[in-house]
Amino acid sequence: MSRAAWVVMAVLGGMSLGACTKQGFLAAPKADSEVAEKIGGFSSDTHFLLEPTGDAEALLGRQVRVTTAGAWTIADERAPGCEVRVKESSSSYKKKYRVGLGDLTAFAGGYMDMLKLEARYGRSVEAEYEIQNVKTLTADTDGPCGEVIVKSVRVGSGFRKLVRSAEGAAKGRVGKGGIGVQGGREAATEALDSMEWGDPQAYAFSYDRAAQQKQFDFWVKMPEKFVDGERVHFEFSASETAYLIVIALEETAAGGVVYPSDSVPLPTIKGKASLVLPTPDEKAIAASLRDPNTPARETLVVYAFTHREDFDRFKPAAMDAGEGLAYADKLEKALAQVPISRWSRVTKSYEIVPKDGE
Repeated sequence: MSRAAWVVMAVLGGMSLGACTKQGFLAAPKADSEVAEKIGGFSSDTHFLLEPTGDAEALLGRQVRVTTAGAWTIADERAPGCEVRVKESSSSYKKKYRVGLGDLTAFAGGYMDMLKLEARYGRSVEAEYEIQNVKTLTADTDGPCGEVIVKSVRVGSGFRKLVRSAEGAAKGRVGKGGIGVQGGREAATEALDSMEWGDPQAYAFSYDRAAQQKQFDFWVKMPEKFVDGERVHFEFSASETAYLIVIALEETAAGGVVYPSDSVPLPTIKGKASLVLPTPDEKAIAASLRDPNTPARETLVVYAFTHREDFDRFKPAAMDAGEGLAYADKLEKALAQVPISRWSRVTKSYEIVPKDGE
């Protein structure tokens, strides 16, 4: 049985949980003097795709699921009735970029890959790009395209490498074998994956948000580190009443649903108040290592819904949830037709350390 599956059962006893880091699209990623432009947050309106795509025009007008904790996703197709007229302009230049994991965007069908990266490495992962841009495509839209849509895409050839900092590599315990370490002025970086494309493809986009869109804000508060055996509490807050689904993933991305549970079938943040879990009616939850001498990283993925009917529609029992990563992937795809003003998602990576590591 995987540790994260054991975590779900442990709501009635003990539980394995650890440290969080917050690096969403509100925080611009780092860049050294050789990087031509910082991308992410509000330093630029450009957002990079985890994987480039050759069908650049088809991206225009698709809905973008934006969350304040990063890990954005783009719908796999346009909403029914959305019509797009494409404008093309030549734009030839070469640039380098460095992008934090929280500022990358995946297609809904590829969200599982994004979660696997975060579960295994946390937010220490960055993407380094070298791009030869050739053109920009911009959309004029009509019809019900959505509240937040892809407005323009950048098209070009290039190279992308996923790396993580030496500090992040030291904390992890997965995937160290056979990976080269490279030197740099900021810190050594560990290469995880690379890809190159010669034909021009869409690699980045900008979005357009409906002027009157309602903003739903949601936060998760956790310590940055847990010690093996330490009692665990989560604090959730939102700008309005919200209903929660909480998924725990371990480094291998195996895991399961923590809430709702038999003890808390409807986790609810009432109004602008906070919700602390576990509740006083539940047994205490403690951080627990599989190997008491080996640190571990896990990831909490939390979905918050402002409408009870959405929670009831997407809760684990209604979707035959199964294993945690598969359920998160299924949920992300199903949310394509739900207005972003009615839900939000927060992802937290956390660490558990042995008692002698305090």
